[in-house]
Amino acid sequence: MAEAAKKSEERYEEKDKILEYAYSRFIAEGFFRTTMDELANELGVSKKTIYKYFPSKEKLVEDIAEGIISQTKCDMEEVIDAKTDVVSKFVKILDVYNSKIIRCSEKWYRDLQIHTPHIWKRIEKIRSEKIYESLGKLIKQGKREGLIAGYPPEIVITSFIAMVRSVMNPDFIMQNKFSMKEAFEYSFEMLLNGILTTQGKNKYF
Repeated sequence: MAEAAKKSEERYEEKDKILEYAYSRFIAEGFFRTTMDELANELGVSKKTIYKYFPSKEKLVEDIAEGIISQTKCDMEEVIDAKTDVVSKFVKILDVYNSKIIRCSEKWYRDLQIHTPHIWKRIEKIRSEKIYESLGKLIKQGKREGLIAGYPPEIVITSFIAMVRSVMNPDFIMQNKFSMKEAFEYSFEMLLNGILTTQGKNKYF
């Protein structure tokens, strides 16, 4: 039993090492031009070892994307459930998204969009669902606190999702020479300028 547990732990550590290295490499440089041979060489393992845990590079990319999605969702839920006013929550949400976006290069997002469109679509779907859920809760709280104006939540949320989908897009980013961070910050600021009351703006800006 002890030997089996030890081997299981070693396999977990080996898999985790591969995943962490690929994550740092892919989000910085994209993944399309990186081969499994290169990863194996840089990690000092055989390509067979990588395929033992990840049967394809696409599966490796998928696991990295799922990890980012999962961590972002957890961070967001922690912010939404916190016992603070809605403006403080908006500030923390911006920090959460910036911490994730800063780490990921435009090459990562572009490779997802072009070479693994099914993963990109899943990211967009989850992002839209999380924005809808989170903004709905924040708008209700903000109205109770007198910090958010009385616009219909459905219109506010749908408009913001459409804006994010348009500007947080690799093609838009490259054509207009924005960074992902700048695109999100401008979109977020436009949202808050539109929905915060004077009292809310005084707390935020």
